[in-house]
Amino acid sequence: MKKIVEIAHDLLVEYVPNCHISVDFTMGRGNDTLFLAQHSSYVYAFDIQQECIEETKQKLNMHHLHNVKLICASHVDAFTYIKEKIDAGIFNFGYLPQSDQHITTMLETSKVAVEEALKRLVKKGMLILVLYPGHEEGEKESEYFAKWSKQLASKDYNVMQIKMWNKEKAPYILAIQKIREEEKNED
Repeated sequence: MKKIVEIAHDLLVEYVPNCHISVDFTMGRGNDTLFLAQHSSYVYAFDIQQECIEETKQKLNMHHLHNVKLICASHVDAFTYIKEKIDAGIFNFGYLPQSDQHITTMLETSKVAVEEALKRLVKKGMLILVLYPGHEEGEKESEYFAKWSKQLASKDYNVMQIKMWNKEKAPYILAIQKIREEEKNED
């Protein structure tokens, strides 16, 4: 079977084939950023750790990719940098593998970041949330986003969950596709 992140990439290629603007909200080791750069016109990538910026820059240079803006900032601040609508985005929550596990995404900022990303998503665009319930903060994020995503209006969004059924704490995906624009309230 494919790894969960490989499945996330497959979903983006299949459902957002003409991706102009994409965002890696949680850069980490740069694998999602590299993937998005290979399949998008332009990519914004965020992380709070400078080592992530440097490692990702090296990966992109090795592949001669220059369509990425690497930003040392939290995912919650992404839309102070991004002014346009986005076609695709990926959140790979948790902590940097083989690093300090105390530096992790936090539910309070992740909620704000995901909700803002959803507002900025174009019609037929997709957000991928890769959740890691195997650690304390990851479990909070996992529980919140599972409940939150079930409440998204089915006339506006398709939501799919992909997980290993027989592995309780395994990482899993919530894929959210916008199928129509929200109606504006006119007062």
